Amino acid sequence: MQPIVFADLDDTLFQTRAKCPKGSQHKLALAAISSNGHHSMMTPRQVAMIDWLLSTSQVIPVTARGTTAYGNVKIAFNSYAIVANGAVILKPDGAHLKEWHDVISKELIPHREALNKVLEVGRQGAAAGKMSVRSWIVEEMEMATYAVFKENNGDGKRLAELKFEFDDAGWIRHHNGNNFALIPPPVSKRRAVEFLLKKIRSESGDRPAIGFGDSASDLGYLNLCDWWGAPSRSQISAMLNVPTKTFFADLA
Repeated sequence: MQPIVFADLDDTLFQTRAKCPKGSQHKLALAAISSNGHHSMMTPRQVAMIDWLLSTSQVIPVTARGTTAYGNVKIAFNSYAIVANGAVILKPDGAHLKEWHDVISKELIPHREALNKVLEVGRQGAAAGKMSVRSWIVEEMEMATYAVFKENNGDGKRLAELKFEFDDAGWIRHHNGNNFALIPPPVSKRRAVEFLLKKIRSESGDRPAIGFGDSASDLGYLNLCDWWGAPSRSQISAMLNVPTKTFFADLA
């Protein structure tokens, strides 16, 4: 019985060249192209990992990338893909999964005005703090899915200075590296994974599910899997980086 693997992409299966280990630059393989020239690369170990997963499992990407950005990924995925933080599920042929689109598109309609306001307030705050940022709303099939902010000339630490005053009950504020996103309640990787996992198992049996992710925000869908893992250098690993003696003392 073939496992189902739900895998985050950026900073899990690949990363920008600047984040790759020193000494490996001449051995890197292209993973995804970017319009700003900061292409994503894979180390030899990551290439081996991906080749192994693709040859043994049904690999389903779970990514914040929108449909267009996901199209820039050069890895030969051949199954479903969960993109735009879960707002969209793509079928193996690249078409939107209608059953999911029908659900999420209706739920997102009331949040468009709030997303526009979030974008405006964030840009104003960045200008007041003399912070150079680029920001946009990720649009998918006329759906406003979430807002994203990135520093133009920094590592993203200053993005934590942005303040948003609105009724954010149920919203997700995701900040990892140079990526700050505000995600309305209907959108989540967990919801999309839960929906797709149920669909796949109803069609092909109670298959085991394995998850991979790097961010704290990935834990929602990772906990739906039977097993999960994270890169040794990731936000999740940093959260779990507790000295062994301290860990076992707390268990006593």
